[in-house]
Amino acid sequence: MALLIGMHLSVLFVFAVPFSAKVVAIGIGSYLLRMWAITAGYHRYFAHRSFKTSRAFQFLLALLGTTAMQNGPIWWASWHRWHHKFSDTPKDAHSPLHGGLWHAHIGWFLSDNGDEPDLSNVPDLTRFAELRFLDRHKWLPIISYAFVCLAVGGLPGVVWGFCLSTVLVLQATMLINSLAHVWGTRRYATNDASRNNALLAVLTLGEGWHNNHHHAMTSARQGFFWWEIDVTYYVLRVLASVGLVWKIRTPSAEALKPPLVPVEVLAPV
Repeated sequence: MALLIGMHLSVLFVFAVPFSAKVVAIGIGSYLLRMWAITAGYHRYFAHRSFKTSRAFQFLLALLGTTAMQNGPIWWASWHRWHHKFSDTPKDAHSPLHGGLWHAHIGWFLSDNGDEPDLSNVPDLTRFAELRFLDRHKWLPIISYAFVCLAVGGLPGVVWGFCLSTVLVLQATMLINSLAHVWGTRRYATNDASRNNALLAVLTLGEGWHNNHHHAMTSARQGFFWWEIDVTYYVLRVLASVGLVWKIRTPSAEALKPPLVPVEVLAPV
């Protein structure tokens, strides 16, 4: 809790360090890079295996994701798989229907068992020594990233490129756990409260199409239609064109069809 509060308070240093277009660019670039590492790497690849890649690029995705200060790839993927298995039931670690918005947003991983997920659901990940190393030594990439920001932009680079962007990436990611289960529209009759939300999709490079995602969770494409912007998926297509990723999963034509009468989930209890 002290670290979380400290990181959020560090954002106030943006008013104390020299302001320039360079540090703003560092902050924006850092946000986009690490948000994409979470959405494409931690979420769509490690948690859902929605595309394939080499072991080297897999490690790069894991390394970049770890710099976002959301724990290691195995920890993240394990919790997320349990979330899908028990989504919006009392066994869901971060359901706003059963724990409230605060718990779903940030309280769940501050609880006593937040650091100890049941890893029995990620044997495909625990077999990689380098991924286990990142989970055990998650602070090495985080500290290294802060030093990169220092080298590129000095102390203002650390404040904008590390402190501010880390907090913003964390908060945007957590909005999917909380608001994306209470605010938005439902195209598909999933057995949970997942919602599609265009604003959240912009903030998270495509993760806001959350009802789409719960309907077809192994799809690398979460913005199913042309008007549903999904930057994460667009970048994956570019990477596929140069051979860095392949076998990108997308929903079938049949899966895209919603039921005639969407079914709402039960109200919060």
